[in-house]
Amino acid sequence: LSARLLNTMATRVVQGGLQPSDAMAEVRGLLSEKLSSAKKGPRGLAVLHARLEKLEARRSFGGRFVSNAADKVAGKARELEVRGEYRHGGRQRLALQLVQRYDTTREWHCGCDMEQLGSTERERHLTSCVFRPVGCSHAGCTALFSARYEAAHDGSCEFKVVRCALGCKESLPRRDMEAHVAGPCAMRPAECPFRALGCLAPGLVQGEVASHLEEARDAHLQLAMARLLQQDQELSELRQAMTEMRAAAETTAATSASAAASTIAGLQKKIAALEAGQAAAQAAAKKSAAQAKDTTAALATRLA
Repeated sequence: LSARLLNTMATRVVQGGLQPSDAMAEVRGLLSEKLSSAKKGPRGLAVLHARLEKLEARRSFGGRFVSNAADKVAGKARELEVRGEYRHGGRQRLALQLVQRYDTTREWHCGCDMEQLGSTERERHLTSCVFRPVGCSHAGCTALFSARYEAAHDGSCEFKVVRCALGCKESLPRRDMEAHVAGPCAMRPAECPFRALGCLAPGLVQGEVASHLEEARDAHLQLAMARLLQQDQELSELRQAMTEMRAAAETTAATSASAAASTIAGLQKKIAALEAGQAAAQAAAKKSAAQAKDTTAALATRLA
């Protein structure tokens, strides 16, 4: 939250045209804003974050559009961070005040005023408060959270060593569980290598495959022999079918050739008949021409 406050103030300076002190005053003004009593809608710190977003989006008089705004806001935030009340300590105190103001359901703080406690009470509170910061105890995990959420984190920590989800004897980090149950786990469901031949051993797991192969060796041999005999029968039937198909093709070819020869012979006869008719017509034409010539000559003789 402290970093978020710094970003909000830097945004108001860069995009809103405010002085840093005015931007700080706007953020402090959130301490005095009224909280809604409505049962619906955002509550707690969600209200605070919504109001911070509203501040960041506000355009003040003199505000302007800024190109590369994200880079300039980040630069302004670094500049503010080294100045007096904008440093981490000051923002941390403001963040605590805002949390105490908005977190009315005590989800993120206990509500205890440490300044009102004596040294002994303060020490006791620091070691028993459910919101005291604690770190994960599982090797490799660097998560930091409130003691209140330690159990919730423990139930999902990826580094916690847990027993195999399928029930084998292995214990391993939760983050490695998916690869384990999908790979080397002895309790991973498995199929017999002879399943394709008909072995449907029920409830077989990976760790039992070797013993199953040994115990069912004779049964697997019988399944293999039965499959070989079946394949021999199928191969014989295929060969017979191929022979019959070849014979049928040859018969069809012979029949087709005979039909073609008959058709060709018929066409040849028709061609010969046409050629003979054509020759007869030509002879008749020649004969008619000769007769016409003789008649013309006889007429000429008579006239002479």
